[in-house]
Amino acid sequence: MKALNLKKLGLWLVVLLLALSATSFGVMYYQVNKAWGEYVPVVDPALYAKTQGAYAITNANVLSDNGQYMRPNQTVLIQEGKITKVGSDLSLPEDAQVIDGIGKFIIPGLIDAHVHLWQSANDLLLYLANGVTHVRELNGSEEHLQWRAEIASGRPGPDLFVATRRHNSSSGIAGLFDRWAAKINPVADIDDIPERVNEIKDAGYDAIKIYTLLSNDHFFAFNEEAGNSDIQILGHIPYNLPLSELWPSNLKEIAHVEEFVKALDREFGGYGRDNTEVFLEFVEKRSTDIASRLAENNMAVVSTLALVESFPAQKMSVESALSHVHVEHVNRGIAEALHPSIKVMGWLPEVNIYRLPEDYPEERVPGNQRYWKAYAKANQILLQAMRDNRVKVLAGTDANVPVMVPGFSMHDELAALVRTGYKPAEALRSATAETAQWMGLKTGVVAAGYQADLVVLNSNPLVDIDNTRAISGVMSNGRWYSPKDTQAMLKAVRDANEVVNVN
Repeated sequence: MKALNLKKLGLWLVVLLLALSATSFGVMYYQVNKAWGEYVPVVDPALYAKTQGAYAITNANVLSDNGQYMRPNQTVLIQEGKITKVGSDLSLPEDAQVIDGIGKFIIPGLIDAHVHLWQSANDLLLYLANGVTHVRELNGSEEHLQWRAEIASGRPGPDLFVATRRHNSSSGIAGLFDRWAAKINPVADIDDIPERVNEIKDAGYDAIKIYTLLSNDHFFAFNEEAGNSDIQILGHIPYNLPLSELWPSNLKEIAHVEEFVKALDREFGGYGRDNTEVFLEFVEKRSTDIASRLAENNMAVVSTLALVESFPAQKMSVESALSHVHVEHVNRGIAEALHPSIKVMGWLPEVNIYRLPEDYPEERVPGNQRYWKAYAKANQILLQAMRDNRVKVLAGTDANVPVMVPGFSMHDELAALVRTGYKPAEALRSATAETAQWMGLKTGVVAAGYQADLVVLNSNPLVDIDNTRAISGVMSNGRWYSPKDTQAMLKAVRDANEVVNVN
């Protein structure tokens, strides 16, 4: 009898442990999905659905085809999602909805070349409301592929380019954690890569994302298979890959200018708070060679400069950094994230991924600031060299990484480019025609035959780049969103963030 009771006790203990494990897993599952934005109520996109009608925007100032000046007193005719005519004294179709453009300035819809939607569908509305009519998701999932199809069928949102999740070399428990919690695709067996590339292409992804901790062997395998399968690879420069191996590779698009800062830091031997000036001199000396190599090999680089410039501010005071952005539009789950011991993408002070630890010695703060300001300056030096050498620089923001608020962050990025030496026209081109041409899209220019992606502004952005924020209406793929529409979108997203259960 005693043995039987012990056996029953053992079974109950097993059941109890399984129950506790299941409960713990359930809690963690909820927390992980919340951190990526799943549980914020989704604003009904049908509330903002529009049709591709006939439109005439009359008597406006229109950005020239070369993006250098505004053409006055122009009328833009749109039919079935395309621009049909641009000119003065045009006859208006009888069925056209007329939009008065007197005193307005029309530019192409903006393209954010590097975003992260995660599981935050409301961000699609934030992009539209900010005049961003095309985004490139660089950590994509099947859910994003579904959103892409829905947008193509009329769901309000920017056109989507979807690259795969990040690929790192990892296996076993680490690989499982990467896949589930960090949304990284682990790579273990090199022989599996050809099949994986075929699966990626068959699924409909636009590109394969390469990440920092991908081994050189895995990188070269992806490089070869992507070339054989005619699918683009893009992303980070793998940590152990020397630049000499990068130039001849198929990795023709680098997801951040800062990838070259990191590569130069490795060449330099690692800079610190006490040798920032020497490091910046080294970056200056190497910048022209790197820019010329990029140009020679027809490689593009995404800017993400505003994010890098935010690092010192977030290190100094997260609260202050957040006060300068529209954090009320950020998905609450993403902002609140997980416990700080688990690095995801938290924004708020207690979970912010860039904050200094609470016990960080105060006397070391000035040195920390020197380090991160030098990091930002190195990015600026490289961007200036890229500009001078006509490298294809694509404006991108890394949106949803703190403190880059989806949609709003594009205007921050344009301002950052101008601060670093770009003319307003050059910054605009990096967010319109440059990226569109790189992607082979018929958008990014206000001209007949182009997709009707337009932003109507109250003031001239060629005079002051901050005028891209003064939006008086957005047309996305021939669908018109008035100021009333865009303000309603923003309010709906704010309201959704307020009602989410975050307990």
